[in-house]
Amino acid sequence: MNAQHGDAAPTLSAHSVAVGPLRATDVEARRGEVALVAVEGGQRADFLALILAGRMTPKAGAVTIDGADDPKALRRRVAIVDSPGTTAPADELPLAHVIVEDLLFAGLRGPRRAARKLLADEGLGDLASTPIGDLPAADRVRVLTRTAASPPGVDVLVITAPDRHGGDTAAWLDTARAWAARNYTVIVLASGAAVDAASERLP
Repeated sequence: MNAQHGDAAPTLSAHSVAVGPLRATDVEARRGEVALVAVEGGQRADFLALILAGRMTPKAGAVTIDGADDPKALRRRVAIVDSPGTTAPADELPLAHVIVEDLLFAGLRGPRRAARKLLADEGLGDLASTPIGDLPAADRVRVLTRTAASPPGVDVLVITAPDRHGGDTAAWLDTARAWAARNYTVIVLASGAAVDAASERLP
């Protein structure tokens, strides 16, 4: 694991968590920082994201949030962003449809109106009917991270395998850093090569 390290205690810690093809993995993520975690191949990133969000129990190891073993708090506070086997939308769905569904799930009132505002804010109004699978990587990661952060109480974001969409590392790292600057705890699960490239861009 590579991460930006600060003096503050970790918001979220995983110690030697393992399940199925996921080998023992450690994660330490702090509020206001980006933690980069190398996860290679298959469903490993999906499994790790589910474990970090309290939605899967590891066969070994443990996850704590603010030092507590509290799966309910994990489920309430941790959002999984664009995980290919779980939260990622079907490629053929129009962008506006995906946003409305995500905001509806988040419990926001007037999700259609909120979706139109979000698209306008992000400069994507002209792409509302574009299948999300055709969206440029930077736009996809930015929009799906924003909708994942919508539910009240969410303050930890797990961006899952953003490098699978191609493009420059900056396509997703800029989004991760922007949310960390808003005092979120941001974890990015990506390939070792992507993590190495992103690490060179972090201060």
